Amino acid sequence: MESERPDRANDFADFWAPDPPCPRDLDDPPGAGRRGTAAALAAAVLAACSLVSLPSSAAPLPADPSLSELRGRADGLSDEYRGELNDMNAVIEEAEAAEERADSTREEVRDAQKQVRQLAVASYTGGGLDPALAMFVEDDPQAIIDQAQLVGHLSATNQDKVDQLEQAIERDEKAQQNAEEKVDEVEKDLDELEDRRADVQKMIADYPVQEMQGPYNITPRTEQMRKLVIEKFGESPGTGGVGCYRPDGGWVVGEHPKGRACDFMVDANGQMPSSDQVKRGQRIADWAQENADRLGIMYIIYRQEIWDIRRGGEGWRPMEDRGSITENHYDHVHISMF
Repeated sequence: MESERPDRANDFADFWAPDPPCPRDLDDPPGAGRRGTAAALAAAVLAACSLVSLPSSAAPLPADPSLSELRGRADGLSDEYRGELNDMNAVIEEAEAAEERADSTREEVRDAQKQVRQLAVASYTGGGLDPALAMFVEDDPQAIIDQAQLVGHLSATNQDKVDQLEQAIERDEKAQQNAEEKVDEVEKDLDELEDRRADVQKMIADYPVQEMQGPYNITPRTEQMRKLVIEKFGESPGTGGVGCYRPDGGWVVGEHPKGRACDFMVDANGQMPSSDQVKRGQRIADWAQENADRLGIMYIIYRQEIWDIRRGGEGWRPMEDRGSITENHYDHVHISMF
């Protein structure tokens, strides 16, 4: 469930005035800074995507795609990605079942080996050890099979035991091999799809003019970031959900009123989060930092520290005390977009 976070008009994020110019500001002239035009980006991505065979349902994007076309492609790829993830889960379940069968098979091998040893002991105590049974005192089932090929005469009972060993080992190896091959195949499909998806995501992030829109009244760049965070980390029950647009604070002091920021809550009660909640928030902050350039993330605030992509290699910097757990961002991760 999407929930609006409590009123935080005095959030430090909303009053922190960044020093460097914003490379994704709409006032930048076309082609300025490290961001090119949508057409150039589209051409670059299409060149990369031409190396990947697209399904028949995914027609190539036009040379200069609109933002709505890019968003439609992103949604389609996301649906396809989720379908592949479901396939991966099914394959993993199949692999786990194969592993269980393999464990059962190994148990069969141990039981069969125990039985043939008992036959050898019985033969010895009943009148001496039959040379044809001496092989069954080996510890290695495969060694038993190898030696069995050299023995030209075995009783019907002993041959059944050898056959049981051979079939059990064959089932074991085949089950594991099939599972490994299927997992490898699905992983390759996911990697290829993720690459295509990332290309379109970057095009959306780099699209020059973006207006607030949609049910959350945020820009497409912000909406994309919001979806990806929820897709990867979920919305844990009792955290307070995700809050993005709010009108408080005015246009000059923050990104929330511009539809360019979201808060990902880790605690819904304004209390200091638990250890697990803190770790979840840190994972979100780390992921946002790692994907900042690709998605158009401008800065991140968490636990009274701020990281800004425009400030080079400064890393995380401490912030002044704003007086409460929420205003110091201990109970949520704040992500602002260009």
